[in-house]
Formats: sequence, structure tokens, C-alpha cells
Amino acid sequence: MTLPVGRKLPHLKPRGGLQVMYAAIRALFLRELQTRFGHYRLGYLWVFLEPLFNIGIMVLLFGTIMKRTLPGIDYEIFLINGIIPFFMFRTGISQALSAAASNQGLFSYRPVRPIDALLARNLLELFLSFITYVFFSVIVLWFGYHMSFEAIPELLGYWLSLFVFMVGCSLIFMVIGDFSKELGKFLSVFFTVLYFLSGIVYSIHLIPVQYQQYLLWNPIIHVIELMRHAVSPSYPLVVGISLIYFWIWTVASLFLGLLLYKRFERRMVKSK
Repeated sequence: MTLPVGRKLPHLKPRGGLQVMYAAIRALFLRELQTRFGHYRLGYLWVFLEPLFNIGIMVLLFGTIMKRTLPGIDYEIFLINGIIPFFMFRTGISQALSAAASNQGLFSYRPVRPIDALLARNLLELFLSFITYVFFSVIVLWFGYHMSFEAIPELLGYWLSLFVFMVGCSLIFMVIGDFSKELGKFLSVFFTVLYFLSGIVYSIHLIPVQYQQYLLWNPIIHVIELMRHAVSPSYPLVVGISLIYFWIWTVASLFLGLLLYKRFERRMVKSK
């Protein structure tokens, strides 16, 4: 087939690196969205059911005690602002372990890199977790519980901060996971311990003051407590809670993660 006389082929403007990366992440995001819960009968309902079971069990077990001892916040609000963000962080890193291996065949296309697969999975986890968070917040408001809307920008900033920290940690574990397939077994134990050390189901106020400083080495507890304070200003922050401390961990994890990724990217791209 020949072009008519005088007609020229359309001039295609080359795309920049960020545009190529955006296109790859978007395609991988949609792919993950379709396949993430495909092997579960309940599909995406599991996004809501898992935190619902955890919140329900904790309310049944400790609700009466916590309503008497928890300062300035309803226990249901307390749990929503602990369990859902923590589950996002846990699942995001767990999904990062297999991000490179699960998309190995796509790396034959030059625009697709392992970091694109990781970001697509982390963004999907942020998307699903935040929708779950909004859903449960609406439910508790409908039941008459009180949440403050005065610090919504700060609350969104805390969610974004936790997401960036998750990306940094995900990069580290994706690279390490490429060397050791047994890391997933260690992670399940690690996150079980971290769950109880992050004040997810109990308030740090219940811990004796002389021991609180040891819990505050954990960066997760800082952002979780700040989230709770944002939605319930009457919930007091213990001395030592600091967003700056959390961001020191975030920047350090990003730096280390990007350093490891740059060093071992070719190894992850190669077929095994």
C-alpha cells in the first residue's frame, strides 16, 4: 500500500523517560488490579473482610477494657487508624518480594523495569487500603462515633509518608528477596512481632513511661499515633512522637533501597 502523493508519515514525538515509566506503571497497575484477588472466591471483598475480622475480634476481646483506659478516642476509631495502615505497609512489602519474579517475562521489553512492577504493586496497595479506610470511617460515623475533620490535610500527609516509607522498604526487600526465596517465611514472623510492637491494638499510653522509649525506636508507631491524633485531637501524643524521626527512617530506606536496586537491577532483569 502506497501513500498518496504529497502525504507524509505522521511525525511521532519521542516520549521522555518519565512518560515511558508512567505508561509502564499504569499498565502494570491495571494488570495487578485484575489479577490480585483472582484466586479468591470473594475477590476484592477480601480487602474489606480482613480488617473487618481483625477489628471485630479486637473490639470483642478488649473493647470493654479499652473504653475505660483509652484516652480521648473511641477504640473502634483507634483500631481503624492502626490496623488498616499497618496492613497496607505489611502487604506492600510482602508483595514486593515477588514483584520481579512475577513479571520476569515483561522485562524483555526495555521500557518495563523491576521498579515499575514494584511501584505498581505499592500504588495498588495504597489505593485499596485508602478505599478501605474511607469505607470503615464512613461506617463508624454512621454509627455515631466522632472523628475530627480539622486535620484532613495532615492525615493525608501521614498516609503519603507511610506510602513513601513502604516504597523504600519494598525496594530493599525486593532486592534481598531476589537472592533468598526463603525471606517470605521470615517476613511473616517479622510482621507478627512488628504488629505487637507498633501499638496497633493497644495504646502506647498503657506502657510504663520508662519502657515507652524502647517502643519509640520503631518508626511505624510514630506515624500511626499521628494518624490517630489527627482524627481525634483529644487523643494525646506521648513525649517522643516525631514526624521528623519517621522521615529520617523514610529517607534512609529510600536511599538504601535505590542504591541496592541500582546495583542489582541487571540481576533481577535476567531470566533465571
